[in-house]
Amino acid sequence: MLPFRSIQAASLTVLTSFSETPVRAVIDGFSEQYPEIRVEVIYRRTTPSLRLLTEADAPPVDIIMSSSPTFFNTLDKAGLLAPLPNATIPPDWLNPHTLGLSNKVAVVGYSSSGIMYNRRYLTKYQLPLPTTWQQLASPVFMGHVMMSSPSQSGTTHMMVESVLQQYGWEQGWALLMRLGSNLSAITARSFGVSDGITRGLAGAGLVIDSYAFNSQVRFDHVGFNIMPDSVILPTYLGVTRSSANPANGALFIQYLLSARGQAIIGTPGMAKATLSQPALARQTRYVTDKALLYRRAGLLKALFEQTIIQQMPRLKMTWQGINGADTQQEPWRIKLLEQARRKASMPPLNEQQAQDPALLALFDGMYDREQGNPQAERVMHQWRQVMEGRLNEAQRLVEQAVKP
Repeated sequence: MLPFRSIQAASLTVLTSFSETPVRAVIDGFSEQYPEIRVEVIYRRTTPSLRLLTEADAPPVDIIMSSSPTFFNTLDKAGLLAPLPNATIPPDWLNPHTLGLSNKVAVVGYSSSGIMYNRRYLTKYQLPLPTTWQQLASPVFMGHVMMSSPSQSGTTHMMVESVLQQYGWEQGWALLMRLGSNLSAITARSFGVSDGITRGLAGAGLVIDSYAFNSQVRFDHVGFNIMPDSVILPTYLGVTRSSANPANGALFIQYLLSARGQAIIGTPGMAKATLSQPALARQTRYVTDKALLYRRAGLLKALFEQTIIQQMPRLKMTWQGINGADTQQEPWRIKLLEQARRKASMPPLNEQQAQDPALLALFDGMYDREQGNPQAERVMHQWRQVMEGRLNEAQRLVEQAVKP
């Protein structure tokens, strides 16, 4: 437990990538116990947060709270995190899923990921309850799915990376591209997915469990299924090296690790699994290869952007044609349709190309910077051209397969 009890100044500024609903529960509890400390919260996505922390005229930040390990890994590499007064060691059962920076980052709870759905919407469109990525990527869900972008959401990045690590590069991207063809929208923030599902803008979407649980408290038409090998997302806190109030930051962490703070972590509002609840973490067999996660983070975000987001209309049209094609059980038509599926499932580069150190270096930290990278822009333009060509070719193959 952190030993700080003194208060250097009567203020604390928290920078977080979480939405207001979960954070408010924690802040209210802390303020009730320490009314003399004025707490200010700054809400930002991870990328704008990095920019804010490095700006010369940035507002002072004392503590950072997020579920994105890539965010904290970048903060650590940039020297923006202060050592904690005491290392906060997570439980052994959670440790494999954490950053491993216990001297600089505290873990106060964790989430899993899964599929949130709207029962009314599913009933209206006669859709099944989705429990897997494969179901969301099936033709029946075309136009009924929402998700965020890995370049905008650290948690979505973790979910997409988990697909590639569990299914492999080729099968993983094939799954992601079929899923992309089913999207009705891509939201700017991860909690925009839970909001959209709740409002009936789509039938199902990929979210972390806390967003779904908070919606379920208020709306009985919302459901949630944890995926079989869900990615586990610890909730991290770190004190900034530039903090003017490090004692208050340490006090905030101490509070969240206390029995009272853990109670708030685990109840509606924050809705995380606490450090005394191992069941969720123990039921998943998947553990993220963090070295791989960090190494290709920029490339993965850029590739998803160019392969799926920038191609959505063409992707939808291509897969609509593939899914609706009538082969009349004729072998030559079936063969053409299989060729179309392969074309529409291939990303612009293979796994070996994606491991090229020079290419990885080109995209390393790209989403942490304000300025663009002309060389990276040229590579992304090439990816778009390759993807457009493959989707056009897939459409031509479908047309050949169904012609009289």
